[in-house]
Amino acid sequence: MKYKYLFIIYFFCICIANAKDQGDSVFVQLDKLLEQKPELIKQKWQRIESLNQQLRDSEQKKELSFQYQICANLFEEYKSFQYDSAYKYTNRMLRLAFMLNDKSKINNAKVNVSFILLSSGMFKEALDTLTTIDSLALPTSERINFYKVFARTYFDLSDFSQDQHYSQVYNGMGNLYLMRALKLSEKGSAEFLFLKGWEYMRVRNIQQAILTFQKLLHEYKLTEHEYAIVTSSLSFMYRLDNDQAKTKEYLAKAAMADIRASVLETVALRDLAEMLYKENEQEQAYRYIKIANDDAYSYGAKFRKVQIAQILPIIESAHTNKVEGKRKQLMIYSLFATFIILMVLILYFIIYLNNRKLKLAKANLTESHARLQELNNKLLDANKIKEEYIGHFFKTISEYIDKIDRFKTAIDRKISQNKNEQIRDIVNQINLKAEREELYGSFDRIFLKIFPDFVTKFNAFFNEEDQYVIGENGPLPPELRIFALIRLGITDNEKIAQFLGYSVNTIYTYKTRIKNKAIIPNEKMEISVMEIKAN
Repeated sequence: MKYKYLFIIYFFCICIANAKDQGDSVFVQLDKLLEQKPELIKQKWQRIESLNQQLRDSEQKKELSFQYQICANLFEEYKSFQYDSAYKYTNRMLRLAFMLNDKSKINNAKVNVSFILLSSGMFKEALDTLTTIDSLALPTSERINFYKVFARTYFDLSDFSQDQHYSQVYNGMGNLYLMRALKLSEKGSAEFLFLKGWEYMRVRNIQQAILTFQKLLHEYKLTEHEYAIVTSSLSFMYRLDNDQAKTKEYLAKAAMADIRASVLETVALRDLAEMLYKENEQEQAYRYIKIANDDAYSYGAKFRKVQIAQILPIIESAHTNKVEGKRKQLMIYSLFATFIILMVLILYFIIYLNNRKLKLAKANLTESHARLQELNNKLLDANKIKEEYIGHFFKTISEYIDKIDRFKTAIDRKISQNKNEQIRDIVNQINLKAEREELYGSFDRIFLKIFPDFVTKFNAFFNEEDQYVIGENGPLPPELRIFALIRLGITDNEKIAQFLGYSVNTIYTYKTRIKNKAIIPNEKMEISVMEIKAN
């Protein structure tokens, strides 16, 4: 019986570990995909430019029907990507439809106008436009879309109003149009299952909604945007079911699908950031909310900006507090490290004195002494880098402490004199950029003192036209400074980025660019740099 319970506990722990690993792997995938986002956006713009070229060609030929179709394609590209452009092209569709005197195209363009108004939070304008549409003149597929937009408008209006009376009215109207869309949909189709899942979601039938959306994911081929909607809906249902792990997992999957589809009109990343903030994952929450905020501003709809603005300051404040805490912690560590360095220097001095005495005592052992001296020289050569930088940065730290003391004294004096304007002048005298440049300059000079042949040997890795030319004592270009840090044993991109004041992506870009120019294999670049000897 005892072993039975042990097995159950072991099995339970394994399940928890697997669930955690799966959740972590989803976030790893999301972070990798976020790095690829600029390239995906670039591809999106290339598709848009291609469509615009087709539109310009059709304008010259005055092909109105073809222009209408190209505008419809441009609307599809822009509708979840850039609000202003989507609104522009759907209105152009409407003008072309009137010029063609095609009732079906007119109604379809109006549905698109309503959708984009709804996306920007202009509920009244969306409803006003929808009521002018003759739904019976629409083909079945477009009529289903018409009812879906009508339903979503009322549902969003219900969620936005949060009024007990009007929310019920709006929900009732939304359900009416949802049922109409369901009635027209082919049973068993992906469209039907999505609408059915939507119905279950609105009435909070959690289990049926989850089963329906899971069936859509596993049995039907969905576009990236459809996949994002379904996974986002699943995350909402799992949140209602109090399953936090599943909620985060499907929000991450929805965010990844949005990135792959270059969708900027999204809430998945924002909701994920909010969840992580509540779980005290401040750094990750801050990264995601900043990206979500950038997306909202790129999309351009005020409604999305307002939604982000409700949570962004809260997460920013928490992140700032955490950074401040880390800064204080780092200061404590720095003081402790300074103390350790002092102790090491004292010990080193004591050892040095003892070595002198030992050498004098063993003057008759010339050969042994010579061998010992040779070993000592090798040790000193190996430690030269550390000694140079420890000495320099100990001096630098002392100078900064003096500066801070003078700054504090000046501020205290001005505060006691109630000279607030002069306090601001004192603060404004601090030039952080110049201080950073001075730090980099001193770093370069010491490095080139230790490795005077570094630039020459580094240039040997490149063709002549790609080699670097610098002065005797620098300054080093950012690319060389990165590899100088690598030669000193600092290989972590995040630590390099912190020292140089760049983002990790920028460090990665610099390293990749240099490796691609080199005449040696990429994987041997850093190894070759480490083989450059000190003077």
